[in-house]
Amino acid sequence: MTDRQPPEFVKVDPAAVEADLVARYEAATGKTLYPAQVERLFINQIAYAHGLAQTNIQSTGEKVLVRFSSGIILDYLGDLVGTPRLLAKAAQCKIRFSKKEEAGADFIVPAGTRVATVDGRTVFEIEGEARVTSMPAIVDAFCTVEGVSGNGRMPGQVSVIEGDLPVAAVNVTESTGGAGDEADDRYKERIIAAPEAYTNAGSYGAYRHHAMSSHQSIVDVVVHGPNEGEKPGHVAIYPLVETGLPSEYLQAVVLAALSSERVRPLCDTVLVRQPEIVNYEIRARLTFYETADRTETATRAREALDAYIAARQRELGADLVPEQIAAVLQVSGVYRVQMQAPALRVLASHQWGYCSAITLIDGGTAHG
Repeated sequence: MTDRQPPEFVKVDPAAVEADLVARYEAATGKTLYPAQVERLFINQIAYAHGLAQTNIQSTGEKVLVRFSSGIILDYLGDLVGTPRLLAKAAQCKIRFSKKEEAGADFIVPAGTRVATVDGRTVFEIEGEARVTSMPAIVDAFCTVEGVSGNGRMPGQVSVIEGDLPVAAVNVTESTGGAGDEADDRYKERIIAAPEAYTNAGSYGAYRHHAMSSHQSIVDVVVHGPNEGEKPGHVAIYPLVETGLPSEYLQAVVLAALSSERVRPLCDTVLVRQPEIVNYEIRARLTFYETADRTETATRAREALDAYIAARQRELGADLVPEQIAAVLQVSGVYRVQMQAPALRVLASHQWGYCSAITLIDGGTAHG
């Protein structure tokens, strides 16, 4: 969002209020007020209370502007444009049910059956029933606790069935898609972009808005149409999530959100694809000033680089520019940065740069 300063609804200046009250008192009484007088102390209290009121007025005014709002007021502003905050979602995985060796006839695993991790800390519940025959049945299961706590259970970790059933269970996909309530900053972006959704012509902005509104873990979306090489009538959606590439489940969530007849123009064919990953490494030689603490300076340089990479990896199509990386590493105490990798590379809009390795070489010191 554009970096703007909030407007001034009221000037917050307690010192000016106090000076004005003192001047008015002295003019009315013909007396000079001194700091220790009772009247002056009373005026100080009035000025303080007035300053608090001014602060509250300014804060309230800012709250009704989307860019400076937060919390419940932001939710009310979202309601005005038909854009509610995305609430917490449960993690999802696929669980395979198969017969135990001693089982005979086919068995239907009822909807709502729960399967937990070995430690019992995370429980998943299947959405529909699963019919187990001579072939295993694979069904969707969702964590019983909404939020990110259910994410990251690798295949094989969810395998303990609650109850005595003649089947074995195991998750065959990693659990993903769990998310907390949508954060204020992300919600603000969607509210500001909400007017894009009013079109029924399938604009780039409309598709991006609806894709971003499908799940709060999505941090960026790129839309391709015929102008980007797609077939006529075809629209390709490339979502990027907080952890990088979207899972099959997240892609299905986005596709479902964009397939509604209230969203997708009749003749559009919508495809949801993973962004193309571009792996790169960062290698740089740092020369330090001889007066600098090399260990402390190197730590600060690495922290600055980590923050830069984290921000860049929340964007699609972010070019690899060695000069930008060198500027980030040029913290106080660094004399010179010599970049060895990556080389300059311009990424396509649907490509995602992923830093797979970082090597910072101590290049010694210089007098400067």
